[in-house]
Amino acid sequence: MTGIGFILGGCSSNIPDSYELNGEVYNPRFNGKIIYLSKVDGNELTNIDSTLVEENKFHLKGVQDAPTVCYLRFREDLLLPEYVPVTFILENGTINVQITKSDSKATGTALNDSLFSFQRSMDRYGTQLTRIEIQYKKMIADSTINKETEKQIYEEYNSEEKANLEFIKKVIGQNLNNILGAYIFNLNRNRLTDKDIENILQKAGSTFKNQPDIRIISERIRRLNNIAIGKMFKNFDSQDVRGRKKSLSEYAGRGKFLIVAFWASISPSSRIEMKNLIEIHKKYKYKGIDIVGVSLDTDSLSWIENIERHNLACPHLSDLKGWESDAAKAYEINKIPYILLLNPDGSIAAKETDSNRLKEKLKELFD
Repeated sequence: MTGIGFILGGCSSNIPDSYELNGEVYNPRFNGKIIYLSKVDGNELTNIDSTLVEENKFHLKGVQDAPTVCYLRFREDLLLPEYVPVTFILENGTINVQITKSDSKATGTALNDSLFSFQRSMDRYGTQLTRIEIQYKKMIADSTINKETEKQIYEEYNSEEKANLEFIKKVIGQNLNNILGAYIFNLNRNRLTDKDIENILQKAGSTFKNQPDIRIISERIRRLNNIAIGKMFKNFDSQDVRGRKKSLSEYAGRGKFLIVAFWASISPSSRIEMKNLIEIHKKYKYKGIDIVGVSLDTDSLSWIENIERHNLACPHLSDLKGWESDAAKAYEINKIPYILLLNPDGSIAAKETDSNRLKEKLKELFD
């Protein structure tokens, strides 16, 4: 995926002292209705201005002390199924908004032009992943899938994700002291490794780091120090596929290395990664390695069905609470797949690694 050459690295000194927001609405149904200018305040979405839509147009004026992420929205009971609300950056200058059937946008100022360009790149990425997922599902339905084609699909999927993630990190790196960078960072934080997040926060300026959501992320990074490499594993309670109570301590610190694989049956990438880890375990199990799968599923039928269908032969745990699971909270997990390697004494040897990096780690240890 190509980058965006004009994402902001800085702002011009000739900044307007007020904003004018000019909007067009695609559907005459909204004429005579109120459109709200809103922003997030704590956990609430607060209206800061509003106006009537007349002849498919609306206008708002004001002064914005500092750029902030805002939203343009109608009352929920007025929304059409295909309606796309507008997320934009409210900053002084002329902002042109188009609310269309499926492709709403805000442009006209430097930050909003850059945000719109970023959104288009992300749309192209989403289209590519959807194409790959449709192809994968069709091959399963047609019974034309085999190990080789599944591997090819997995590699293509991973390649798209890797390229897109590098693009995201590049854009954030070009916007380390403005709200655009902070917004994109917060939007994609679950796709970044903890090391990526820590590096970004170390380089970010005060405008970036002082955003409320970013301060929360910074606190999380500080908590991660309690589960850093070299620290002892944190125990959690769960249950196995038969509903029996289990805890991680029944597998960890028992004199063998332990692969702890966090995944979910509804995640294609983590499901495939789980299969890779099973193969790695087969190769190294006689050298003193065990494996346990920890699922962030909420549906027990999907969880167990995928274990059986894909022959994921190893102990499996889940409390079926999804992202609210005790396991996810214990290890501050915000993305899957997520892999821990524990030493025989239960201390953390590696984390946040994929199966390829795990192979490299195991080669260092055993080969």
